[in-house]
Amino acid sequence: MRVPAYLPIVVALGLSACAQGGGAAAPLRDCVECPVLVIVPAGQFVMGSPADDPQREQDEGPARQVTIAKPLAMGKFEVTRAEFAAYVQATGVKLGEKCMVWTGDKIEIVDGKSWRDPLIVQGEDHPVVCVTWREAAAYAAWLAARTGLNYRLPSEAEWEYAARGGTQSPYAFPGGEESACAHGNIGDETAKPAVPKWRTAACTDGVGFGTAAVGSYRANAYGLHDMIGNVWEWMADCYRPDLTGAPHDGSAWGSGGECGTVVDRGGGFSSLIPGNLRPANRSRAPSPDNAAYSLGFRVVRDLTPAELSLRAP
Repeated sequence: MRVPAYLPIVVALGLSACAQGGGAAAPLRDCVECPVLVIVPAGQFVMGSPADDPQREQDEGPARQVTIAKPLAMGKFEVTRAEFAAYVQATGVKLGEKCMVWTGDKIEIVDGKSWRDPLIVQGEDHPVVCVTWREAAAYAAWLAARTGLNYRLPSEAEWEYAARGGTQSPYAFPGGEESACAHGNIGDETAKPAVPKWRTAACTDGVGFGTAAVGSYRANAYGLHDMIGNVWEWMADCYRPDLTGAPHDGSAWGSGGECGTVVDRGGGFSSLIPGNLRPANRSRAPSPDNAAYSLGFRVVRDLTPAELSLRAP
């Protein structure tokens, strides 16, 4: 399908300012129903956590240097219910009607629960949940067909690099665990009434047990919101028990659609273990066909040669 006529104008204005040293590039939006994107710069970082991190889990190492050779465009927010609904309406796709949800007594897979009804209260500007890896990948493929641009799910390395926002500390925001409530919707004291037996963080983020509207909390240095908390996010990669042999170029390590276990990252509104809020933390879903009430996604797209040339020094 054709690219909207206004796209070259948006791209040119947004990227030329950055190319001329005028600060961060303006957000991009490639179609009316497309997610808003921000430019994540190229760079290098150490992926994973060091052996002396007291909250380190074995699958977070060995730490390794990764190079993100080119800037990329990443969703400023997690994909919202409204954006996902536009895809469903446009394609008529039939989606799963089974999701792992909190029933008020336990977490279990319930027939009839889906992105439309995940058993938590949501607005159209909340992140879509109860979407499988395959459904998330299909949404990205639809955006690619809709715009003629290479939309996809982020690799683990791209996501961690973006979540760090130029930091290399265990937490990607000042103040560590005690400051988490200012930077994301997590399992905190406001969630306690819904889950009285669960451990919760000793801070208040202002949202009960459920998702918040995207962008409700502070953006990181790259202009990305909700990289910690709100919902866990699907990665492109297969899950492996550690980072031995992982690519050094930021590419995905296999395709989550071809393996039995898939990676998700970032923590969610029900994340009560502080270590989950570190950018190095990794989680996994047993299948690309699983769906959960606290699991969503965001998209990335590669910049075109023309866009990259505008960013060249």
